[in-house]
Amino acid sequence: MPASETHSEKVETLRKMIKSRAMDLKETGFTLASGRISNLYIDLRRLTQDPTGINLIGELVLDKIEELAGNAEYVGGLETASIPVSTAVSLLSLNRQNQLKAFWVRKRPKDHGLQNRIEGNLEKGARVVILDDTVTTGGSTLQAVETVREFGAYVIQAVAVVDRGAKDTFEKLRIPFFAFFTESDLQHA
Repeated sequence: MPASETHSEKVETLRKMIKSRAMDLKETGFTLASGRISNLYIDLRRLTQDPTGINLIGELVLDKIEELAGNAEYVGGLETASIPVSTAVSLLSLNRQNQLKAFWVRKRPKDHGLQNRIEGNLEKGARVVILDDTVTTGGSTLQAVETVREFGAYVIQAVAVVDRGAKDTFEKLRIPFFAFFTESDLQHA
C-alpha cells in the first residue's frame, strides 16, 4: 500500500481486500452473532490478523477518529473483535498529535485476580471511541458502551469497519456512529 495513496484510495483498497479475502457466501446461510441468518459472512479477522490488513484498518480508523472525535483519549470495545483494531489505532497514534490509549471490555468479569470487566487503560471521566470490526444489530458494541459508561467514562463516538444494519440503533440512542462500509456496499460494485 503506497504511502501516497489518498484516503478514498485506501478505503477502496480495503473494500477490495474485504471482498477478496474476508467474505464467504453460502446458500443455506450462516448464523451471525446476532442470531440473524445471512447468506453472506464477513470475517474481518482474516484482515485484522494480517499485517497489511490491520495496518490499513488502523490508519483509516485513526484518521476517522481524528476527523470525528479529535478530542478522544481512549479507544476500545468488546472482546475480541475490537482488540486488534484498538491496538493498531493506539500504536499508530504514537506518531500523531493526539495519542490514544487502548482498552477492551470483557463480556463477563474475570472470576479471579482483580475481576476486571475493563482491561488495559481507561480512566474515569475519559473521552472514549468504541470500535468494532463488523456490527449487525450493534449489540456487542452497545454492551461495550454500557460498560464504559457504568465505569464513568464518556462515549463520544462509535466506529466500525462494516455496518450490517446497526446505524439506526445508534441514531436512536444518540451515539455518533460511523462505518466505512455497509453490507450492500460490499455486495455490489
